[in-house]
Formats: sequence, structure tokens, C-alpha cells
Amino acid sequence: LFRSELKPLFDECATLLAPQAATSHIIIASALEPTDVVRGDHTRVRQVLLNLLSNAIKYNRPGGKVSVSARPQGDFLRVEVEDTGYGIAEEKQDRLFRPFERLESAYSNVEGTGIGLALTKRLVEAMQGEIGVQSTPGQGSTFWFTLPRTNPSRNGGAPAMSRGAAASIAPAPKDTRQQLLYVEDNPANLKLVEKLLQRRPEIVLTHAISAESGLSCAFDSPPDLILLDINLPGMDGFSALQQLRGNASTATVPVIALTANAMVRDVRRGEAAGFAAYLTKPLDIELFYATLDTHLPSSIQELP
Repeated sequence: LFRSELKPLFDECATLLAPQAATSHIIIASALEPTDVVRGDHTRVRQVLLNLLSNAIKYNRPGGKVSVSARPQGDFLRVEVEDTGYGIAEEKQDRLFRPFERLESAYSNVEGTGIGLALTKRLVEAMQGEIGVQSTPGQGSTFWFTLPRTNPSRNGGAPAMSRGAAASIAPAPKDTRQQLLYVEDNPANLKLVEKLLQRRPEIVLTHAISAESGLSCAFDSPPDLILLDINLPGMDGFSALQQLRGNASTATVPVIALTANAMVRDVRRGEAAGFAAYLTKPLDIELFYATLDTHLPSSIQELP
């Protein structure tokens, strides 16, 4: 249940990030082996890889390279994401994983929100791992994380388990609640939506901080509805919408824009792109609920 093979996860991430890398002619390479397997939730491990790879591309030099490798470190596997970027001064490195501290402080002319690495750290630590960085200004950076190792069985499948263990993880009843995916990199906006959805307990909220990680979540487990910010780090909301519409598993999932781009031309562009609805910030709360009720009919209930 908690066994993640890194090589296929990397391949998924590299495919999602290929357009971002191509923009700056950056090569993404992997030295991962089929035996590089960790104990960790599949979705969380993939999001960690996506976040670190996306940053390695974003802060790289044009024509640069991103390399991923792994090596045993005791009972853990150490995964390294190395870039050929401009590097980060030593005095700034210990602040990178704090909420709202920005990688942008080490660079110029690169936008972002400063929450991606803090959330990545939380994900890694939730799986009993650690995360850190080694960087030399002018030469590049290596972001690394460790996760507990697990050895694949001889036939390549999951490790054998006892009959009692198998019984203890019998499939749970299917969750019939509505699944909503919110792709947003601003924690204040996320908190607002979380608070509003307290009045919709039949809706389960899943969150992604980038278009790339949001696409990965949506393709892996298509939700009933997607809220999508437009101005995201890396791929923007319009490009993400195109990929959602081009994938058979998400082609019919309603996608609602929730963005600060509130000019008339922005709204018209959103409608023309194919968003099911276009909501602007600051959020009109009653309109938000009405939009949910329109696209998630089973969410309608008597409000207190």
C-alpha cells in the first residue's frame, strides 16, 4: 500500500514538465534504477519529485541540465535532484524551507510564492524522511530528500505479507462524497476555500500547489470538479486546462477558474478557453456556492 517505485514516478513527472523544460532548452536526466523503491504514499512522493524538478527547471540556466539519482543511506534511500543553475548563497540556504521564504530571494527576475519548499518539507517529514540542500553559487544546487527503503520482492511485486496483515488492509467502503481538486499556490486563498467548504461536508477537498502536480493528481484519480488558478508557478492555468481536456480521464471534468485576473478581457479569454465558470478574486461567496451547486448537483443542501 505504501510502496513507491521512483523510476516510473520520475517518468511521469518528466512528461508533465517537458513543456516547461523545453522553453529554456533544459535536459532532464535520470540515473534511477528499478530497484530504487521507498516506503511512502505514491501521490505524496510524486508531488515531492514534481516540486523539486519544477524548481530545478525554473531556476536553471538556459540550456542547462537537471539530473536525478538515488543511493542507499542506511535504512533510507537518498534521492538527489541536481541542477546547473546559479546556486544559492550559504547564508540563505537554511531559510529556504520556511513558509513564505522564497527561492526568489536568491535570484532576480523570477516570480513565485515561496511556499513550495515548505510544503515539500512537510510531505517528506510526514513520510518519516528528511530534506535539505547543497549549493555552490555559480555552479548549481542539489536538493535532496531521504525516505525509508523497501526492498522489492524477487518477482518485482509488492513484498509478501501474512494473512493477518492482508486482512487488516481490506479495501474500505468506497467514499461516495464529491471530490474537489483545488490547484492554488497561495495559502491564504486555500484557507478561504477550506473554510467555505466546511459548509459542504459532502465535498472532499484535495490541494495541489502547481499545475504540474495538479495534473498528476487529476490524471491519477479524476475528481468531480477542479478549481484552477491561472497564475501558477511553471505551467499556467490555460495550459493546464488544455492538458486536462486532452486526457481521456479528465476530458469531461468541469474546470472552474478562480483567479485574480478580473479584467473583462481576462474573463472573455477564460470563457473562450473552455472553463466551465470563471470566478474572480476577491471571491464572491454566494456566487462560489452557487457555482458549486451548478457543477456538483449532489452538493446542494439547506444552508444554516
